[in-house]
Amino acid sequence: MTAPETFGAYLVYEKLGGGGMASVHRAQKGEGLPVALKRLHPQLAQVDEFVQAFLDEARLALRLSHDNIAGTYDVGRVDDTYFIAMELVRGPTLSQVMNKCWSMKREIPLSIALYIIIQLLDALAYAHNAVDDHGAPLHIVHRDITPSNVIVSTAGVAKLIDFGIAKAASSSVRTKTGFIKGKFAYVAPEYIAGKIDHRVDLFAAGIIAHELLAHRKLFQVDNDFETLKRVQSLAIERPSKWNPKVPPAIDDVVMVALRRDPAQRWQSAAEMKAALKHTVQKLPNAMQVAEWIQHSLGPTPRSDASAVSIEISLIEDHYTKLAKPPRSTKIALIAAGAFVIVAALVAYLLNRT
Repeated sequence: MTAPETFGAYLVYEKLGGGGMASVHRAQKGEGLPVALKRLHPQLAQVDEFVQAFLDEARLALRLSHDNIAGTYDVGRVDDTYFIAMELVRGPTLSQVMNKCWSMKREIPLSIALYIIIQLLDALAYAHNAVDDHGAPLHIVHRDITPSNVIVSTAGVAKLIDFGIAKAASSSVRTKTGFIKGKFAYVAPEYIAGKIDHRVDLFAAGIIAHELLAHRKLFQVDNDFETLKRVQSLAIERPSKWNPKVPPAIDDVVMVALRRDPAQRWQSAAEMKAALKHTVQKLPNAMQVAEWIQHSLGPTPRSDASAVSIEISLIEDHYTKLAKPPRSTKIALIAAGAFVIVAALVAYLLNRT
C-alpha cells in the first residue's frame, strides 16, 4: 500500500478524479472524517482567472449548509497550491442508479423516485434562497443539475454536489455570453439563448423527474446538436405514457416544470416540492431508501471513479472544451449556434408582425 502524501495538515490518499485544472483525492485531517480534497494545480496559481474561479466556488460552497447538499469544510493554500476540503459522500450517483436499473430492466419504485426528487428540490430551494452576511440574496443558480451531480448516499439521503460552475451575484468570474455550462440534455431552452435565472435549475429538475418516472432519457441522444433541438422543440409526453403507475397528479407537476416558457413554469423549488408532496400520502424513510439501493445495485465496483461517492465535473472541463473541442463538437456547436440565431430571428420577426 502506498504511503499517504502529507499536504499541510492533511494526509492525502487515492485519487478520486481530476482534470486540467484540479485534482480530487481522499484525504484526512488528524483524527477527523475522510474528506474529498480538491487541489488547484500549482502552475495555475499564477493565472488570476483560474484562481478566482476556484476561490469563488469555495466561498460559495462554504455558505451552503444543508442536509441535501454535500458540505464544504475548509479552504486554503499550502505553498503554491489552493485547496478545498469537501464532504466525502459514500454511495452511487443518481446517474449510476438510473443506468444500472435501466440496463437490468429493474423498476425504480415511484416512492423512491419521488423521495429523491423532493430532496433535490429541498437542496435547490435552500441554495436559491441563500443570503450573504448582510441578508442580501446571493441569487445562486447551480446551472449543472444532472443525475451525475446527485448522490444517493449509503445512508439513503440524496445530496447535490458540484457548485463549481454555479452562478451567484457575487461571482468574480463572469460567464462568456452564449457559452453553455452544464450538460446539453439538461439545459433549459432560455439558457441556450443566454437567459439564466433560478428557473433553469427547475427545468433541469423537471427533466430528472421525468426520466426517473418514465425510466428513459427525455432529450438526450448521441448528437449534441440533435439534443439541443429536442430541448427546444420536442413534443414532451407525460411520464405516464411510459410508466402507467404514474398518477395524473404527478404527471401534471412534472409537465409544469417542463414548460418552455419560464414564466409558466414553477416559480420556485419550494412551490414544485409542495405540489409534489400534495400528490403522495407517504414517502419512504432514509433507511428504506438505503436498503433499496443496496438490494437493487449491490456494492459499487472499486474500479468505478464514483465508487467513493464523488463525481465532480470540474471547472476546467468547461475551459478546456471551449479552448480545444473535438471537431465533431465544434461542428455541433456551430450548428447549434446557427439554430439559436435563426430561432431568435424568427421570433423577432413574428413579434414585429
